[in-house]
Amino acid sequence: GRPDHCRVSISPEEPTVEFGTSLLFNCTSSCRNYSRLNWEVSITKMGVQGPGWVSLNIPNVTDWSLELQCFGMFGGERVITSTTLRAYRFSPPQIYLEGDVVAGKEARVTCNASAQVSRSDPPNLSLTLRGGGLPPSTHWGPSVALDFTARPEQHGQEVTCEAVLQLGRHTVNASATTALQVWAAPHNVRVRASRTVFTAGANLTVMCRAEGNPPPRFRWELPTNAGWELQDGGTTVTIPAGQRAHGGTYRCLAENRYGTGTASIDILFQASSRSPLIPVVVTLAVVVTLAALTVTWWFSRARSWKPMPD
Repeated sequence: GRPDHCRVSISPEEPTVEFGTSLLFNCTSSCRNYSRLNWEVSITKMGVQGPGWVSLNIPNVTDWSLELQCFGMFGGERVITSTTLRAYRFSPPQIYLEGDVVAGKEARVTCNASAQVSRSDPPNLSLTLRGGGLPPSTHWGPSVALDFTARPEQHGQEVTCEAVLQLGRHTVNASATTALQVWAAPHNVRVRASRTVFTAGANLTVMCRAEGNPPPRFRWELPTNAGWELQDGGTTVTIPAGQRAHGGTYRCLAENRYGTGTASIDILFQASSRSPLIPVVVTLAVVVTLAALTVTWWFSRARSWKPMPD
């Protein structure tokens, strides 16, 4: 066939490879009537040849940009095709949390990634932060940051950074994930008892619950220093056979290194509901009853008595 009907092609067409790795090329001819089919490159050629094709192996890519040409001789005509090998370095993204992330305070999460390509072709790099209850944020360049007000419920949620390096029609992706560590002062502090009014002699149990990170420690402010016990790691106060002196305000203080939360409950101990006059009334009733029986008996005897005859 005539030369203009014969084509020479290189595969892959737009080669992109990580710096320092290897790559295998293949050059093929659409016609078999060539007198020569070979590579024209500025590096030492390594490859094999077969009918209608010739390969080129680069075991260690050390050029950021390398021009490759393959030619075929068809009669007196030379048909050439070329491509450019582009190398890159791409470091996976890394996520940083600046200092302690404390609920209710401003915090920042940052993602960094780096890419290196030929000087004539600056890296087309984009980073996106998403997840963790945060609005997605995308930035073109090696770094992206997101400011937010931390919330307790974000603790343990995952934040992902997605990095995309665009190299012509070739795309390289990498991502990193980290879990948010949100510290929180004690909150949602709750104190409860079965009721708030007790009769003297009754048992009392007052419980305190709170949330926080790290888990809070508990201490109490009580109406009296006598007759009470702490249980369940200090979260529960028990008083067996409580008295009026145990009535008052029971205040729970939940503490960790980020703050203190408090809650309280007022407890009343009152005397027995039985009136102190009842025993007196009962005694008087018994006395009156006995007296009435005695009088009745005396009159009965008096009626039945008759004088003796002379």
